[in-house]
Amino acid sequence: MAGGGDAPHIRAMTAPDPTALDRLLKTLDGLAASDDPSGVEQADRAVWDYLSGFDGLSAQTAAADALGAAIESWPVNTSLGPAIRNVVARHRARLAAPSA
Repeated sequence: MAGGGDAPHIRAMTAPDPTALDRLLKTLDGLAASDDPSGVEQADRAVWDYLSGFDGLSAQTAAADALGAAIESWPVNTSLGPAIRNVVARHRARLAAPSA
């Protein structure tokens, strides 16, 4: 991102807690930029931590949906970008499953 330095590539859309979403997006952006394969596992933990901050399935689903919407426009210019998107997609699918 030109001139932004520490600005995340992922932009928060709307979320139950925009501050928490912004922090998560910055974390995911940093993990993707590191291009370290362990970043995928760290991203998974960060998403779990983020979602566990919401009480109830409806709130967690809304938070996961907001995260998914935010990363839709995320520029995938690192090798970890697709894997991190997949982490988010798995969490969204888990919450959408009938047994969730």
